[in-house]
Amino acid sequence: MLTHTVKKVEMFIEKPQLKQVVQLIQECGAKRYTVIPTLEGRGLDGAWQDDMPVDAQHMVQVVVLTRPKKAEALLEGLAPILESWPGVVCVSDIQVIRLERF
Repeated sequence: MLTHTVKKVEMFIEKPQLKQVVQLIQECGAKRYTVIPTLEGRGLDGAWQDDMPVDAQHMVQVVVLTRPKKAEALLEGLAPILESWPGVVCVSDIQVIRLERF
């Protein structure tokens, strides 16, 4: 089966950043993304859980599948956001079957 390489950009961000990040995804021309709630984890500031009383402490995972140039534009746009907010961004090459969807 013929496959094609696209980029998978995974972000773990605080919920208040979500609207800005989704807008950036759309501005970069990415067609596919998914937002997933997170339950708990551990970062630089220690352990956290999703039962925090303040929305700013809630984390979400955003997964974007897109072509390399759009991923590059997304990463450039994320840089200033991550300067003032906590978050982690991972990028990997993945194989897809239907390239026209990306």
